[in-house]
Amino acid sequence: KTHRSGRATRRGAAWTATRSTRNRMPTRNGSATKKAKTEAVEVAAHAEKVAILDAGAQYGKVIDRRVRELNVECDLLPLDVEPEKLAPYKAIIISGGPQSVYGTDAPKYDDGIFETGKPIFGICYGMQLLNHHFGGKVEKKAKREDGQFPIEVKTECALFEGVPSRTEVLLTHGDSVSAVPNGFAEVAHSGDLIVGIADASRHLYGVQFHPEVDLSTDGKQMMKNFLFGVCGFSGSYTVVNREHMAIAEITQIVGPVKKVLVLVSGGVDSSVCAALLHKALGRERVIALHVDHGFMRLDESKKVCKALEAIGVDLHNLDATSDFAQAFTEINGRQEGPLDEQVSPEIKRKIIGDTFMRVTQKMCTDLGIHADDVYLAQGTLRPDLIESASKLVSGNAECIKTHHNDTQLVRVLRDAGRIIEPLKDYHKDEVRALGTELGLSEDLVWRQPFPGPGLAIRILCTDKPYAPAGREQ
Repeated sequence: KTHRSGRATRRGAAWTATRSTRNRMPTRNGSATKKAKTEAVEVAAHAEKVAILDAGAQYGKVIDRRVRELNVECDLLPLDVEPEKLAPYKAIIISGGPQSVYGTDAPKYDDGIFETGKPIFGICYGMQLLNHHFGGKVEKKAKREDGQFPIEVKTECALFEGVPSRTEVLLTHGDSVSAVPNGFAEVAHSGDLIVGIADASRHLYGVQFHPEVDLSTDGKQMMKNFLFGVCGFSGSYTVVNREHMAIAEITQIVGPVKKVLVLVSGGVDSSVCAALLHKALGRERVIALHVDHGFMRLDESKKVCKALEAIGVDLHNLDATSDFAQAFTEINGRQEGPLDEQVSPEIKRKIIGDTFMRVTQKMCTDLGIHADDVYLAQGTLRPDLIESASKLVSGNAECIKTHHNDTQLVRVLRDAGRIIEPLKDYHKDEVRALGTELGLSEDLVWRQPFPGPGLAIRILCTDKPYAPAGREQ
């Protein structure tokens, strides 16, 4: 087959002639591609994961969230991932993105991702890329679509089973598909614009809109149709199933002897992390520390201690309110403090961070905790890692979340690869569900999250320190 521009394209697994490759990665020869495709199909027979290829999507995290809400495991990967790395996945979703498929700044990708034989669902830019790759036409139209619009869908298409023929979706695009490739059908329209394409025989589907957001009324049903109707997922990635997976990971990393240190801030994430570690390793091998810096809400530290003790976690609690209130630190060669006389949010933030390090380090020393004896557990969630991965895609950034509990002990453990993040595959609502499953109190699991130091820093309209009469606590 050929492009409408006349350039020849791929036929089967071999190249007869090439299209412009300015936005592509180097391709493999035909036999290598065929081998990769065969291996991928073999693995796909028992795989239960989706690969979400990130083309710079504004809603990348939302796609990830929606897939997991349907009890299907997924990973967010860069668009230029090597096709061989897609072998463990059963299906591929290609996200939206701000670029044009014809632009010089269009994200790079390897043609091999379309040769794996796996079902593919292209969303927004993902649909345009799918269409463009197989020889269709994408062009900038005179009008943009930005907002919620009614569309007409062909309900006989597997993607729209159980969806009304007229439904509302979120559209945000300037480029549009103007002609579909051979083998594809137009399956959805917004007025005279093509907003859905499908090649059912090869399990290739694309939509110009965003089914992952709430503004797409029947978007969840469309996602469900792709995952279960087209791909045949079982939906076995449940809270209980994932709890067992997390426990297996913890025991494998820590081994039969080492202990784990977890710093419990008082928030939902670190409390659930402590509870999960306790279930995986037992009371004797989990060292849970809590520093009450004086910025917790009323009786918050007591409630956290009580909730964890109720499920068997021994929580070491240090009341350091006076240490923090009278704390100083050095900023740009100048001593700043005490904390309770400061107004500047930035100065307060630095005093709190440095004091937390000193107090926690002393607490660890008093308990006889040494870096060689423990792993450190942190309550980092999936959104933190997704943000880091998105920056890595842009070649920009840090891949580890910065934490305020960055003591010298933490630095030693991090350098030695002794950090455990057992909640790294969880969103906040999933953490709450896991906390409930682990037996934590409803008050703790469903409390409104708010970082402790924030109560000392985020004070509106402050122009002088607050000094109550008699300086009572």
